[in-house]
This record gives sequence, structure tokens and C-alpha cells, in this order.
Amino acid sequence: MFRDHLTSSDKLTNAPGLFMITLSSIALGAAFGGYLPLISLWLETLSISFQKIGIVSGVAALGIVSSAYFAPHLVARYGNILVINIGLIVAALMMVALRFTDSMALWLGIRFIGGLGLGLHWVLTEAWLARIASNQGRTRVMALYATAIGLGFAAGPGIIWLFGFETATPFFVMAMLPLVGALPIYALRKHEPEITFTGGGSPLSLIRRAPTIAMACVVAGGVDLALITLLPVVVARTPEAASMLTLSIVPAMAIGNVVLQYPIAILADRFGLRKIGMIIATIGLLLCSMIPFFLTSALVALLLAFLGAGLVYGLYSIGLAMLSKRFTGGEIIAANAGFVIIFELSNLAGPAFAGILLDINMRLGLPIFLVSVGVVYLLVSWLRRNANPDN
Repeated sequence: MFRDHLTSSDKLTNAPGLFMITLSSIALGAAFGGYLPLISLWLETLSISFQKIGIVSGVAALGIVSSAYFAPHLVARYGNILVINIGLIVAALMMVALRFTDSMALWLGIRFIGGLGLGLHWVLTEAWLARIASNQGRTRVMALYATAIGLGFAAGPGIIWLFGFETATPFFVMAMLPLVGALPIYALRKHEPEITFTGGGSPLSLIRRAPTIAMACVVAGGVDLALITLLPVVVARTPEAASMLTLSIVPAMAIGNVVLQYPIAILADRFGLRKIGMIIATIGLLLCSMIPFFLTSALVALLLAFLGAGLVYGLYSIGLAMLSKRFTGGEIIAANAGFVIIFELSNLAGPAFAGILLDINMRLGLPIFLVSVGVVYLLVSWLRRNANPDN
């Protein structure tokens, strides 16, 4: 039971929880969005190979996955506030520490520990929101949260533009973001939920009990990162493509993610999560699959990226809303941990599978990947339509 409570049934949730977690999530989004390119650019100055840069950047995902396993146990023993903020402090220290070593082994260890620290915030704040959201406003709460992450993610690279990437200064500035994110969480210490722990976070358990939610997570995680990672390369390797798309197509996707989250949530609250999820998956993936065929027109390609990516990422908010309706009480932390694990594994697998198909056929590879993922999601959601029709 939460000391934090709803003041009326028509509100999204209580103001302190939603507002403070949203502020914290903007800071964490900026840390995620700015630190990844900072690492890559700095390592490039050291003449590190692309393969090693990719490994160093990606190993944080393993830390996030590990945090999802540990989070339910830690929060049951020490509480949300302490676990989240210690994780953020550790992440900040690791951000700075990376700059002061040239050991590949230490880089990997530092990135793993940093990912674990940031992952604790991710898992526990999502579970916190799921517990305090009202039934009427649940989807909109998750959409506001996803929008906050997106805003931060888009703003993070600005630190590199201001401070460069060759000195230690941007690393110290970037490390301030998790510490700033810790302040709103600490301010919620009088509103901290009381936890009844019911088990660890298993992705297999989530897949078994809620396959539609798991597939929404797969689509949002795998497709989104595949597009961000591979579309600029497709543009660069297409001679007739509009040159401006190389630098503008990913920002167009990010803006679409931010702008479309809340409208999607309003529609989902009105017409049903499952129905709107199937509609946005169909339209979004079809729009994204058309991008490689319109690279000669910057306007059309950017519009497809804006709408397509924004709709596809809406499945993340819908998946979170479905999860918070399906799981209650102490189950929510474990369920959300499984959700994060599936999302991170999809982040790793999506670009890899799409890349294989692109190596086979650069024009059709990405559309085949997108349509295939969409067909699987729609099939699972349709087969499960009678299991939880209200979702």
C-alpha cells in the first residue's frame, strides 16, 4: 500500500510522484542520450576500432539487464529511494572514471557498473508510476514518462556541442545529470511506497503470463534502435539519397517519439490499449518500411520517419500501461524488471537481425525486418484478444 494516494479518480496520479519522477527522468534521458555519443567520439580520438567502440558502448546494456534482476530484491530490503539514488551516484562516478583509464578491461567493467546504476532508476521509477497511476489516466502517465525520457535523450548531445569531447570537462558535466536526477527522487522520501516483494524479475515469466506486453516491448526496443542505428548508414550508402538525411533522419524520429506519445495515450484510454496498439503497430511499421524507397525526397523521408517512429515507440507506453493493469501489488516491480530485460535484449538483437537482412539486400532488408516483427506482434495480440479484452 502507498502512503502516496490519489486525490480524485479523474486525475492522472498524485502530483508529487508524477512531477518529481518526470523531472528525474528528463535528467536520466539526457544522460543516456548524451553519454553514448560522447564515449564514441572520445574513443575515436584514441584510434580505437569501431568494433571495440561498439562493445564498450553496448556492455552497459548487460548492466541494465542485471539491474532488472537485482532491483526487486534490493528494493524489498532497502526501499526505493535509497536504491535508486545510490544507483545514480554510482552511475555518475562511473561516467567520470571512464575518462581516466586507457584499459579495455576497465572500460568494460566501468560501463557494466554504470549501466547497472542507471538501470535501477529505470526499473524502479517505472514500477513506482505504475503503482500510483489512476485507472483512468494510466496510459497518459506512461506517455508523459516516455515523453520526458525522449526530451532528455534529445537534449543530451547538446553538452557535446557546448564542451566538445576531447577533454574531461564534458564527462564531469554529463556525470552531473544522474546527480541532478537524484534530487527529485529524494524529495519523494515522504511519499515512498511500501513494498511487498513477490519474486524476481523474469522475462520468461512475463512472456508466459503476458505475451502481448512482451511483444510490444520487443517491437519498441528492437525496431526503434534498429532504425536509429541503421537508417543513417542506409542513407550514406545510397548514392541518390538526399544528403541532409544523414544527419536529420534520427532527430526527426526522436521528435516524432516526443510529439506523438500523449495523443496515442489519449486514443488508447478511449478506445482500448490492445486495439490502439495493433493500429499504431500496423501503420507505424508500414510507414517506417517505406523510408528506404523515398530517400531521394528529404521531405517525404523525414515525414515517414517522424510519423512511423513516433507511432512504433508508442507501443512502449502502451506496453507499460498494459503491464500496470495486469500486475498489481508487489508483482509490479518484478514484472517491470522483466519488461526492461526484454527491452534491452531487443535493443541488442533488433539491429543485429536487421543488419543481416540489409547485408543480403540493402533496399528490402529493413522493410522485411519491420514487416516481419509487425506480423508477429499482430498475430500474438490477436490470438490473445479474448484473454484480456480490456487491454
